Amino acid sequence: MRLFVTILLAGCAQVYLPVIEGDRLEIIGDPEDSAEAAESAPSLSVKTPEAEPEPVAADEEPPTPGVFFPDKIDVSPPVEEPEPEPLPGLSMEQTGVSYYTINGLAISRDGTTGMLGMSGGNSCEYNPDIAALSGADFTNQICPDIPEEYDNFGRVMFLCGEVVGFWSPTWGSQNYVVPGLLDAQTRGDGFVTLENDGSCMVSRRGHDGSVSSVVLPDELCETNPHIEINEIDDIVYFANGDLYAVTDADYRLVAVEVGDLVAYDPAHNSLLVAWEAGSTLAALDHSGELKWRAEAAGGIYDLTPVGDRGAVFALVYDDLSLPGSFVAYDAGRGEIWGEGIAWNGLIDFSIDAAGEKMLVQAGGSIYTYEIVVEE
Repeated sequence: MRLFVTILLAGCAQVYLPVIEGDRLEIIGDPEDSAEAAESAPSLSVKTPEAEPEPVAADEEPPTPGVFFPDKIDVSPPVEEPEPEPLPGLSMEQTGVSYYTINGLAISRDGTTGMLGMSGGNSCEYNPDIAALSGADFTNQICPDIPEEYDNFGRVMFLCGEVVGFWSPTWGSQNYVVPGLLDAQTRGDGFVTLENDGSCMVSRRGHDGSVSSVVLPDELCETNPHIEINEIDDIVYFANGDLYAVTDADYRLVAVEVGDLVAYDPAHNSLLVAWEAGSTLAALDHSGELKWRAEAAGGIYDLTPVGDRGAVFALVYDDLSLPGSFVAYDAGRGEIWGEGIAWNGLIDFSIDAAGEKMLVQAGGSIYTYEIVVEE
């Protein structure tokens, strides 16, 4: 059958129209141009319908369809995040109490002995296991002896004006004059001093007389900063609102307006910071980036690592006239391991290097606690 098409067009141009007859293409118009037009016209063919898919047998499972991820190629299926490690539990068990009027106390790093600065100005060794005085009774400085902390060699440090003093059964009394002394802390088998004798400086000192100093911004000597030492990497941290890190050669500003209390946790390589009497506790990495933030139930008045166990004690009081708490925060995640009582009227406390034993001075009493951590 032949299909004829008639079209009325306005204008003068001749028009040639393709006509399909069966599967053959013909051109309506000038016969001379038909062959040329046919050669340039698109080739058309009839599409054969696809065969119907074979039915799936009743006992045969259909194929599982794939999962399409837009704009993704070769995407692996999502992986479930591992469950976080369960937190340890922490408690404090009172193992002894004694009654002395003292100026301060310290416990040795191995927890076997302690030192009390007595009201008479002298010092007496103290046995935490029996909660009683033992051993040496001496006077180290012209000031009333106030024990600060022990070093790795069993020396206990005292401060008196511009004098840093030490005492131990092995070396006896040792005193070092540091002009412009503002503060000091033990460091391994030596000590670190913050001083201002014309310039604000931090100095690493040895008992052999060696001294290595770094000049600091004057404001650090004007604001009585809190000092913390990372003995593993030999870094001294100062918190006076801003946080500074000082190596043996230079210093840098780590973070601005983060707090005037700082504690370093070696297990998580975290710096915990807070404002004294504020309730916000935060953890930073060494670049000053925030790792976590938590809110305490009261004001925070001190921070100290629970040895190298991975937690830091925040001394928290809602009301200073009432008992507060030593709250142990996980330094890596900010969650609480547990807490122990902090009596009102607390004056001083000291923890051994293992985070297992603690001496606390509150009022006229000296408490010995065992720090129990259950994994």
